[in-house]
Amino acid sequence: MLPPRVHMLDLGGPLQLIASLAPLRIAAVETCCIGAGAALDSHQGLRLANLAPLPERVPAGDWVIVIGSKHDFRAPPSAEYAQLVSWLRRVVAPQRERIVLAGVCTGAFLLGAAGLLDGQACTTHHAHLTRLQQRHPAARVLANRLLVDEGALLTSAGVAAGIDLALHLIARQFGAAAAIEVARENVVPFRRMSGDAALDAQLRYRDHDHELIHAVQDFLVAEPACTLSYTELAGRFALSYRHLARRFRDACGITLKAYHQQLRIARARQLLRDSDAPVERIAEQCGFASVQAFRSAWRQIETLSPSAWRAA
Repeated sequence: MLPPRVHMLDLGGPLQLIASLAPLRIAAVETCCIGAGAALDSHQGLRLANLAPLPERVPAGDWVIVIGSKHDFRAPPSAEYAQLVSWLRRVVAPQRERIVLAGVCTGAFLLGAAGLLDGQACTTHHAHLTRLQQRHPAARVLANRLLVDEGALLTSAGVAAGIDLALHLIARQFGAAAAIEVARENVVPFRRMSGDAALDAQLRYRDHDHELIHAVQDFLVAEPACTLSYTELAGRFALSYRHLARRFRDACGITLKAYHQQLRIARARQLLRDSDAPVERIAEQCGFASVQAFRSAWRQIETLSPSAWRAA
């Protein structure tokens, strides 16, 4: 959904990534830009045309992404802005449990004006955090967050953070491998997400721009059970192990071995959850030399035993 004076990067980043899903054969996703009128001027001066009208119904499972704009908070809302707020209240609010709703940058203010932030954690551009909290005291506005995921509602920080929000949505809907493929196709990294423990292991530690290290990570994500020695792994990328280990730690903030261990444990969780295979077989499928080695690695991350975790 495009408001007047929309920011081009707020729009173009998420739109490009989501539009990549179909050509990459990840999902047959269709995108549609809607607004209060058939055309509008962006903040950067480019006029955008052929916008679809605001629909009277949003199909279940759709994503509604409210894009940020250069909003004059001192002026009364324009007629177009008020029309968008009204549509969010009238059409989107009653369906919010059936769809995914997201706000990029100052798009959070439109969501707030429609009452959709009440009782929710959220964020926005760092320059407007205080204003958002003052205008919508029923919301819980969080600072220093790239994005906030409340399940059916997601909000992101300013401008380029919309790219991270789109990647997060793709990972949530289609899996970590899909998000990695989309990011690589569009030459964007996973930024500033390393400290988020809720993220899949495959998505963490991607907040760098070292292409060779991304290639190593891609290899390990695709083959978490890889039993190559780390010297052999380094050789695949024409490096010594010492050189690779140093570059990996400098880029990712974690050792290569610890990263690989997290990927193996993530794979083990998936197998424990989705299969009836015995723990011994899972240890083998995840590349551990023995079930004892698997249990030792598991205890470093999880409090429950593998069998208890499966039953929980």
